[in-house]
Amino acid sequence: MEPTVPIETVVTAVVAGILASLACGLGVLPLCIPRLNLQRHIGIGYALAGGLMFSASVYNLIYEGLKINQIDLYAFQNVWPVVLGILAGALFLSIADTLVHNHTDNAHASGQPTLLSHWGGRTGILVFIAMTVHSIPEGVAVGTGFALQDHPHYNAEGVGTFIAIAIAIHNIPEGLAVAIPLRSAGVSLARCFAAAVITSLPQPIAAIPAVMLAWFFEPLMPALMGFAAGAMIFLVIVELIPEALQTESPKRIAWSFVAGFCAMILIQVLL
Repeated sequence: MEPTVPIETVVTAVVAGILASLACGLGVLPLCIPRLNLQRHIGIGYALAGGLMFSASVYNLIYEGLKINQIDLYAFQNVWPVVLGILAGALFLSIADTLVHNHTDNAHASGQPTLLSHWGGRTGILVFIAMTVHSIPEGVAVGTGFALQDHPHYNAEGVGTFIAIAIAIHNIPEGLAVAIPLRSAGVSLARCFAAAVITSLPQPIAAIPAVMLAWFFEPLMPALMGFAAGAMIFLVIVELIPEALQTESPKRIAWSFVAGFCAMILIQVLL
């Protein structure tokens, strides 16, 4: 594929990425319901968010990463980039968890409030990091789609538009997944909305190099999707579920997790 594309294609990809990222903020709307007090059931909130994230990791990232080459879903050459990406993503969030943990420990020792305390503490910032990482391959997908859509050698009319719309739709429940742990920790709705949108800002940013260098980024998509999935799965297992179990029974956490998992699938299929 030629490494140059018209500037109009780049602008279109960026605008599509921005609109898709703004859709993430719509996920905060259910939390505006007056009677919905997540702080009273913080464990259920964490479990719901965990189910949403885990479902997105499996259904939107790992499975889609394996499907990219579509010759044989379980052929080794298709599987290993995704697996290595998962391991790298888990390692990345493990390091981030250690750094955030050390920072919060030092803050508690000094008795001084930190920026993290205004954004849901350790759990909130790790959710923020994981979902931001998750947005990078989505931005790459948008950029690559528009590059293929406007390339004369590919029969891919409308593929960029379709990818952008699909990502915008599934950004809505992901925005909810970002907002639930923050709202459960007492963060304001305005900050929940801001956090949801900010986590999706890598989409238009990543779309720029992707649309200009689609020939380079396209082969990396399985590994990028695996990386984002690994980070999110690690977050769910290490942070969200243990936090949830501190305030709710295992059965209620399990049912909340399953509800979130199924909701992510149903929302995207129905929309």
